[in-house]
Amino acid sequence: MKMLGYVAGAVLAVGCTALCPGQAVASPLQCISTGDQKLTVIEGGTACGSEAVANGAAAAYGIDGIGYAKAIGGATALGLGVSGGVGASEGVGGVPIAIGLGPGSVAIVSVDYGAMSLAVAFPGSQALVANSDQGVVCAGGAAFAWNMLAGKACIATGAGILALG
Repeated sequence: MKMLGYVAGAVLAVGCTALCPGQAVASPLQCISTGDQKLTVIEGGTACGSEAVANGAAAAYGIDGIGYAKAIGGATALGLGVSGGVGASEGVGGVPIAIGLGPGSVAIVSVDYGAMSLAVAFPGSQALVANSDQGVVCAGGAAFAWNMLAGKACIATGAGILALG
């Protein structure tokens, strides 16, 4: 779980440096749950929520955004929302990670089977990772979604959307 915190901290630093130069950034809200715990923190327009079930470990962070993570059955989940973004992850086993960076960004990971799943959305974009039969979705000018177990990924850019797998 400590490694998850380090990864989240690094992503926060890079994301805020890229998205918020010269702007004051509120203190991050942090929600970390292990061992059948549930935690929610809300301050103004910033929030985080985490829930761990059946040996899961969940960490969610909000920095002027909303982060949510739910880990079930040994999963290690991370949700991160920065500068108006929403990152929400939920998984049974595996490592679901959702990162929303910037205004209007929404990244969602919701998988029933364990493996690495990653959704990253930048301002005004959306990224979704679902179960293998449902795939991945990318929309907007800058988004990435990857479901390792399904072997599917997509990238959205200003020039279009590229689907892999």
